[in-house]
Amino acid sequence: MASLDSRTLCALTLSFIALTDILIALDIPILRQVFGFVLLTFLPGFLLVQILKLTKNPVEKLLFLIGLSVSFLMFVPLAVNFTYPALGISHPLSLLPLTITFSLILAALSFVSYWKVPTGFQITEKDIRVSIGRIMSPAVIGAALILVLGILGALFVRSYTDSLLSLLSWLSIAIFVALIIVSRRIPERLYPLLVFVIALTLLYNRTLTSPYLSGLLDGHYELYFATAAQSAGYWDPSFSIHNVAFSDYFAMLSITMLPNVYSILLNINLVWVFKVVSPFIFAFVPVGLYEIYKTQIRFSSKAAFLATFLFMSFYAFYNAMPWLTRQQIAELFVVLVVILITSKSVPESKKTALLILFIGSLVVSHYSMSYIFLMYLAVLLAGSVIIASRNRQIRQKSISAVIVTLAMVMAFSWYLYASGGTPYQALFLLGGHTYNSLLNQLIPPLVPQVGSATLGLIQVLNSYWQAITEILMTIGLGFVIWRRKTQIMTNTLLILSLASFALLVIITLVPSLGGAVGTYRTYTIALLFLAPLCIIGVEAIFATASSKLHADKNTVRKLKSAALIGVLIPYFLLQSGFFAELTEHPSNYAFLPSQNQTQRVLEYRENITWSYTESSPEPAESVYASMWLSSYMGQSPVFAELSAQGGLIGYGLISPDSIAVFSLQNLNQSAINAYTYLGPAQVSGGTVSVTTPISGSQILPVSVLPALTSGSRIYSNGLAEVYYHT
Repeated sequence: MASLDSRTLCALTLSFIALTDILIALDIPILRQVFGFVLLTFLPGFLLVQILKLTKNPVEKLLFLIGLSVSFLMFVPLAVNFTYPALGISHPLSLLPLTITFSLILAALSFVSYWKVPTGFQITEKDIRVSIGRIMSPAVIGAALILVLGILGALFVRSYTDSLLSLLSWLSIAIFVALIIVSRRIPERLYPLLVFVIALTLLYNRTLTSPYLSGLLDGHYELYFATAAQSAGYWDPSFSIHNVAFSDYFAMLSITMLPNVYSILLNINLVWVFKVVSPFIFAFVPVGLYEIYKTQIRFSSKAAFLATFLFMSFYAFYNAMPWLTRQQIAELFVVLVVILITSKSVPESKKTALLILFIGSLVVSHYSMSYIFLMYLAVLLAGSVIIASRNRQIRQKSISAVIVTLAMVMAFSWYLYASGGTPYQALFLLGGHTYNSLLNQLIPPLVPQVGSATLGLIQVLNSYWQAITEILMTIGLGFVIWRRKTQIMTNTLLILSLASFALLVIITLVPSLGGAVGTYRTYTIALLFLAPLCIIGVEAIFATASSKLHADKNTVRKLKSAALIGVLIPYFLLQSGFFAELTEHPSNYAFLPSQNQTQRVLEYRENITWSYTESSPEPAESVYASMWLSSYMGQSPVFAELSAQGGLIGYGLISPDSIAVFSLQNLNQSAINAYTYLGPAQVSGGTVSVTTPISGSQILPVSVLPALTSGSRIYSNGLAEVYYHT
């Protein structure tokens, strides 16, 4: 029998901090990264949870631990950023100041935990045997194998263009979920772990398939601004660019502070922070959702698990979100705020303080998510007041007006201070665009689907299964409202679900509102609170049918399990691209001409995809050309197609203010002392996309463009070219 008291725990904590500092100082590979990651990700939150004594729920405790650590890693460097220059330290965001600051604060927290929160618990041999037995259980070993398959699958795609292991990992996840549906052999206590493993597998299976970031512009802008802060060694809130749509990135501490802390202290490239660390943190979002679904709905743990699996199955979770660090971090805090609002185990005084901290963390993480969640909070407050007044209950509000008002003040104040109010300029632009949408695009035109017959069938099936889940969500919402007196779902989650449903209706009727954030990203946000309604919809159908038909309960249970498998498993496999990958057998790069890849070449401009197991890869040739151009161009401008700007910004670190998008106006004028950049899609396809005032864009042959024919080609690596115009 062994015991661990406060003194021992404090000594262990201090020893761990000292050891990590030594590893950082000596720069010992692997050990520095492993120990540094554990210290940064877990230790701040662990100490704060110990001091605050927030909850006895182990899942909630873990989630608060992660949230507090992330907040710590954003706000402590922010304080350092403004305090240390006054002490003569001109580069506060550098190794020595950050290492000393974190070590001293964590050591102080260790002493506070020792003095103020005496703890002691014993570990017996039986406890050790039970823990080992759980770790060696078939369910845990199976989950570990799925994660290994997912990671190896990504590496095999990267090295050998072989997606077999990735396909096996997806299939294993589907089989695992099917077993949970039909069997009770997997213990419910393992569900949070399984949720985390599935989430991490799906995320790493995408991010590790390439050494570079995705070709999507958002990730490259994040890399550009994070690198700008790291290179300066100081975060300047007045830093901005002219492009209103992107100038507020620098105000997001989830980009400028959090990744840099990991990059500097762990001595790893920022790209790998975005590809490895951020997805690891984001994988806790589904764990938080599982906890919300389990506690806020009259759900079994199995139903909560299936609702969480539906949320993770939507393609944007692992195809788009891994390249949107700011939204990943913001969604974590959204989930934590909802857990706090609904928690009954956290004292009110501590709950208020944590709400302020987590809402503040959300505000500095992502402006769009902040505004959307402010809408959620306002709706939640109004709905709670209405329900309380109808029930004649005084203390029935889920959240106070003071907290909602404070959240609004924090959001608007932060972005006025840190980004000069550019989000509000973007809102005005959005208003004008919405007006045009109401006049001209209320019913968007249908886009014809082209490609192989097999791929076309898969797309049709995918759209059908997407429609099925949405119909079931609608049925589930109607069932909850109809049976509201039985409290199938708490009022808080019901109000949030109604707000999400309204959000989807709005972006469907007014496409520009969804397009401002990204329709798929907006759907991901709405799915946070709509996913359980799909499972409730299935439950409602079978509950109603069985009561009408007086069917045998055992038969109904089996049919319901079959229905859940029939909805969730195909939905996941279709969304993930399993069937498309299995039937299309994509070659290395879509933009490389081949007889059976013609359509993939044409779609490269939009999807930038070379395998369904990888999302929008940035070709190495684009990276090399961007870095070469940035070292020679000086202050000269560069013209490029919109889809080709990612490498220029993220890897070339060329200011977005120096890049002009191809348009009819600038292509018909003679550019002087300027460069033109053609990425792999433009070089291999021989065409470029040109913005026009009427149609929005137009595809033109490279050979007829005056801006290219008048310039000299000064760089080419076979798939990327640079021209110079004198």
